Amino acid sequence: MHSLSEGGSILRPVYAATAGTWAAYALLVVVLPFRFEDVGLSVVEYGVALAIYALGTLATEGLWGYLAFRIGSARALGAVGAATAAVMVALGFARSFVEFAVLLGLYGMLVVYSTPLIRWIGMTAAGPGRASRGLGLLGLFFGIGLVGGTTAGPLLYSWGGFWLNVYVGTIVFVVSTVPLLLVPWGTVPLPGHRTDGRGPLQVLRERRFVVASSLVVLYFMVYTLVSNFLQYYSTELFRGTVVDAGYIIGAARGVALVTGVLVGTRVDRWGAPQAAPAGFLLLAGGAVGTWLAHDYAEMVAATMVLATGSGFLAVTLLPMALSRILPADQGTAVGVFGSFEDLGLILGPLMFGVVYAALGPKDLFLVAAAVAAMATVLALGSRPSTRVRE
Repeated sequence: MHSLSEGGSILRPVYAATAGTWAAYALLVVVLPFRFEDVGLSVVEYGVALAIYALGTLATEGLWGYLAFRIGSARALGAVGAATAAVMVALGFARSFVEFAVLLGLYGMLVVYSTPLIRWIGMTAAGPGRASRGLGLLGLFFGIGLVGGTTAGPLLYSWGGFWLNVYVGTIVFVVSTVPLLLVPWGTVPLPGHRTDGRGPLQVLRERRFVVASSLVVLYFMVYTLVSNFLQYYSTELFRGTVVDAGYIIGAARGVALVTGVLVGTRVDRWGAPQAAPAGFLLLAGGAVGTWLAHDYAEMVAATMVLATGSGFLAVTLLPMALSRILPADQGTAVGVFGSFEDLGLILGPLMFGVVYAALGPKDLFLVAAAVAAMATVLALGSRPSTRVRE
């Protein structure tokens, strides 16, 4: 696969599947805080349940990465997709913390089944030296799905309750899986398997991969401030509404995806290690700006700054991690890297949930700024002494 034009026949269904999968995810997850409140569950239980979902993705995404170049068939992808849809329907019946925890854990384990394969295709279809640009384009469709689902989710919930979100989310997921099953996988030039006897994780001890994986944990920890807790602090501190929260989270995701598309080519030119500190500085600035905000408009502006940093990092850290990994090992590397993203999704809600319960919503922003500042220092320290083209 040498260019986007040559890879167009596979990129179109990959983009469609990406948008639909994450629209369906957002339709469910964005209204979970309201569902938890309706059934009498606490903010801490909500944070723990989200962490369990992320633990499910962490537990399996490395495995899906190892299998990424092996499950490229309609039969394999269809079977796992059907199991994922069944778990989504089962979430509609959950009312206790244990039920939510078990089902969200299963959903996390299954929903990322195609993610390593799709991310690898998105990166490599643009050709050598264009990984960030390719990720930016894939992120556009990922973001379209998230923005659509995040914006529509609260509206559906206000019209018909959680079951309406479950119905619509499941239908969207099933429909979007069909194009992926129609890909002529036998003609896709996936890398071959290693024959030197090395274990699948041996190659992931490379220093740059370790640094980038550490940075992505911190990045995702900070971003859960917006993705998982804006529903709470925007209403309690800034007197917004439930529907407003959906719009702001959707707008933040939109800003992030547009940023990724716009800066992808520049990141390829600068080199990912050189570009990473700027993204973390924007995260820190957005968190501090939210802490200083006096009204809803200022909160929204600060959130958009943080979202800009998120979009910058979304096209920077994975190319940085894979820059010295051989093609045959990149599926595994993408999956393991995704597990570190999931670790951030575990630690973020746990951290913010405890801070919210113990200190109140205002201190969320200072904690997020401190984590982003720590990541900025690490990113600055990891830059090569001379410019290296990724």
